[in-house]
Amino acid sequence: MTGARRLELRVVNPNTDARVTRWLVEEARRVAGDGFEVVGVNAESGLSAIQTPAELEIAARAVVFALSTPPLPFGAIVGAFGDPGLPLARALGATRIVGLGESGLLAAGEGGRRFAIVTLGAAMRETVLAKAESLGLGARLAGICVLPFTIAQVIRDRNSLGAAIAAAVRAQAADGAEAVLLGGAPFAGLAAPLARETGSIVLDGVEASVIRLVGAVDDGR
Repeated sequence: MTGARRLELRVVNPNTDARVTRWLVEEARRVAGDGFEVVGVNAESGLSAIQTPAELEIAARAVVFALSTPPLPFGAIVGAFGDPGLPLARALGATRIVGLGESGLLAAGEGGRRFAIVTLGAAMRETVLAKAESLGLGARLAGICVLPFTIAQVIRDRNSLGAAIAAAVRAQAADGAEAVLLGGAPFAGLAAPLARETGSIVLDGVEASVIRLVGAVDDGR
């Protein structure tokens, strides 16, 4: 795309933490390359973290509002593992929209492989299971490891928790998972270094989302 106007990929973070938005954008830019303009925005949900199904509903309204006001980008990413507002935003039909959860799960289960999820928030376990089932991936899901940290703890100092996250990845791989998906926006950018550290296939919803949107350009859609 050298010399051409760069297409915008918009990352919509449904929580209010600017650090998470920065991590999401940095990872999206790494994957997208120079041919795209990656823009991060915080949806006005008023939530510092999304930890329950009820909070997903609140975030959904904010995401839809953020993606229904022109000018609209070429493509957008719902930057939360629960994909709040994804079906409603897609129903608007105005732009291409993907979500961290859906994209990450599809990438993790690609080719029929068994995968596990390392995530945050025990209250979201059933929601994650339902999402996997809805995508036809329930039989491939080898396990869900909910880390014993709050989202706020990970956001505040995720570097200090790196060893614990890596240990969880190794444990899931030892239990038979062929790939491990990091489920949650606060993990953005950690998949590649964790893959190098653990020797496992470690995936991230941001990378998977960008790949889907970039693929839409390559396919002429």
